[in-house]
Amino acid sequence: MARKAVVTLLLLIFGVAQLWATPKDSIPQHLSAEIRPAYNIISHHALRGTYTNGDALESTLSANLQYSFSLPKRNPLSEIYPTTYQGIGVGVYTFYHDNFTGTPIAIYILQGARIADIGERLSLGYEWNLGASWGWLPNEVMNSRYNVMLTLSLPLSWRIGQGWELYIAPYFNHFSNADTHFSNSGSNLLGLRLGATYHFNEDKTRVDARRYISPSEKYKKSTFAQHLSYDIILYGGWRADRFIQDGHIYLTDKALPLGGMHFQPHYHLNDHFAIGASLDIQVDSSLNLYARTTDYSKPLSICRPTLWEQTEIGLSLRGEIKAPIFTIGASVGLNINKQGYDMSRLYAQFSLKAFLTKRLFLYVGYRFNSHQYTQNMMYGLGIRL
Repeated sequence: MARKAVVTLLLLIFGVAQLWATPKDSIPQHLSAEIRPAYNIISHHALRGTYTNGDALESTLSANLQYSFSLPKRNPLSEIYPTTYQGIGVGVYTFYHDNFTGTPIAIYILQGARIADIGERLSLGYEWNLGASWGWLPNEVMNSRYNVMLTLSLPLSWRIGQGWELYIAPYFNHFSNADTHFSNSGSNLLGLRLGATYHFNEDKTRVDARRYISPSEKYKKSTFAQHLSYDIILYGGWRADRFIQDGHIYLTDKALPLGGMHFQPHYHLNDHFAIGASLDIQVDSSLNLYARTTDYSKPLSICRPTLWEQTEIGLSLRGEIKAPIFTIGASVGLNINKQGYDMSRLYAQFSLKAFLTKRLFLYVGYRFNSHQYTQNMMYGLGIRL
């Protein structure tokens, strides 16, 4: 099935590229097809072949198709971000034991840019993918049909002719259900992206715009003024939890809701970077659950602690990388209201803001803590003041 998907996607990109060989408008657009062979880092004993007749699930392959666009020349930001592109992608994955893992399909957003030129035809860049995947078979590794996908890569691109590029990119990929189900050992892939890209509407002006521009040149063109901004974010999510009592492990029977808010002042250093702090408040109904019983032969009744014992209040330092549409953030914080075993004193958060307007944005975040690692996803809406 994977080989058929690879052939189909490769034929599709070459066919579409020929149909669209004549420029249609002024927006630079890009279509890529690729395969992604990878090594699956063993994170659970089940991946060593426990349920697959002794065959370890060490190899994976996917076929991916991506569409992206760059800012048109008429957009003032195109001079500040001349090589940045963003778009969407879809991929079909196989772990060669589809009766255990299923055949996942992922759909994701993406963004990338050129980092440096290496001669006239070679260039090095970066690209990230973030999305959702479905079609998994629940198992002991990831007990969910739906999982989050995150990919980071460094493409090395070679221009082979007008509009065409070939590329190879080492990449890291993470699949996880973000603790919405147990278990959640996740799947971590190390591999290569091998593909081709066709650039629509690429004329002489477009080629010149893709050349490397030094930071000093960018800042000469930029009219940026350093300033403060204030982000207010409301979010929700859900999470499964387990707790240990009297040497016994108990699982909650369903994913439980959580919600929170961030207040984030930022100081914008330039067009690309901002630093700041954040007040993080999260109420998580899966925290510090317990059971009152001494007869373990009977069904347990799970009890909830007080609201205060399920509220995390933290202060964090953060930084943001800014680009068209998307802003990537990372923070490290201290929980000043640590209550019980389930809460951690230290935590970290990674986030993505997708701006719908200059002030309104969608928010997706990933929270980690120091003793349970992945804690929960955050999905919300924010406003910049």
